[in-house]
Amino acid sequence: MSKLREDFIEMEAVDEDQSLFDSLGEIAQGLDGVEYAGVTIEHPLTKKIIFRIKTDPEKIKAKDALDKALKQLKELSAELKKALEEI
Repeated sequence: MSKLREDFIEMEAVDEDQSLFDSLGEIAQGLDGVEYAGVTIEHPLTKKIIFRIKTDPEKIKAKDALDKALKQLKELSAELKKALEEI
């Protein structure tokens, strides 16, 4: 994690799947108090992904928004896995 404030969190990842962070950002964006959540690709050759969440800290702290989005993504993944196993 490169930056953490009450209203902002930024993480960097290298050689990771961008779709994970896209999904996480989509979920975080839907949380009350989240002003922005998204991914930036620094450069295709560096394979560096920068993920950011900006919040209204009076509604939700940035770290809490990340934790909540991660939990929801984990639950969604478990539901998808179960549905696929039933096919």
